[in-house]
Amino acid sequence: MKGISSRQIAMAFTGSFLGAGFVSGQELLQFFGVFGSFGLAGMVITILLLCVLSYFVMTIANVTGIIEFEKIIVEKDKSLLRFIFGSVFIFFLFGVVIVMIAGAGALLNQIFNVPKIAGSLLMVICLGLVALRGAKGVLNAFCMTVPFLVVTTLIISILSFFYFGSGDLSPRPFSEENPLLGNWFFSMIAFASYNMMAAISILVPIAPGVDDNRTIKTGIFRGVLQLIIVFTAILLPVILYQSMIIDAELPMLTLADKIHPALGVVYAILLCFGMFGSALSCLFGVTVRIRKMKNIEGNSLTVALLVIAFMASIAGFKNLIATLFPVCGYIGFFAMIGITIHFISLHKKKDSALKETND
Repeated sequence: MKGISSRQIAMAFTGSFLGAGFVSGQELLQFFGVFGSFGLAGMVITILLLCVLSYFVMTIANVTGIIEFEKIIVEKDKSLLRFIFGSVFIFFLFGVVIVMIAGAGALLNQIFNVPKIAGSLLMVICLGLVALRGAKGVLNAFCMTVPFLVVTTLIISILSFFYFGSGDLSPRPFSEENPLLGNWFFSMIAFASYNMMAAISILVPIAPGVDDNRTIKTGIFRGVLQLIIVFTAILLPVILYQSMIIDAELPMLTLADKIHPALGVVYAILLCFGMFGSALSCLFGVTVRIRKMKNIEGNSLTVALLVIAFMASIAGFKNLIATLFPVCGYIGFFAMIGITIHFISLHKKKDSALKETND
């Protein structure tokens, strides 16, 4: 792929974070909302981390041509470390695909009374149709769905302020809701780490197709602006009206439905798009990685992965979300350190080369 534009980077950047957990408000409730105003502070730091780390990984991949996750994380040839990070990456990404397929079945069942297995199968078919088109299909999907996600989420957020009035924004640095996320700072770090895993899966493979570093910077900047809008539009009402949604599985859908049932249906469709985008980016990342390892050609791998994911999704996803994301987030923290070290090393090599040329 060549000629990747800043708009495509922006849509891929934002879209890789907008999974079902994010757009539904459940992730933001668990990782930020329960901490009140500390959650807002965590949001600001998280967006900054995601911006910087995304620039690091795209620059590394663009300059070196490396698209293997573990080589982006571990610069030196340390096979054991690379194997560990590569395995965790594949496990996490494929886990997200399974969770999103299961989530689609549960959502369609709740809103439209479609049997869960039928809803999950529909998601699998849609994923297959787009994924088989390769990276261009993934980018086109993001370019179509992300603007809709941003606008609709913003509308629901604004309406919630009119319908429900002021809420509680008191600071709460600690929480007992989830023992894995008891402190606002560590919760924020875990969120940024595991979300970067999803982002890397789509940003790294397209990075070599970007013509220059300025396009990367512009694309990520535009993506950050979009992410700020969606993040704030979801997190603020989740914090303010926490007493109304603390037991809800889909907090933002609950708020939308309370405003008007028709808006609830619209937001349910929005969640489907979020699930689809997240599952698609992770599926693409898994197939790229496995093909690189095993040198597998054709579409048989994508089909096989979708079949396995569909079968696994029948088990459900509620408890998986509560444990998979925090655990992978804490493991991913070490991956983020590796990425930073790799970028700094690359930058030093570039400076040394320029110095030698000038001399």
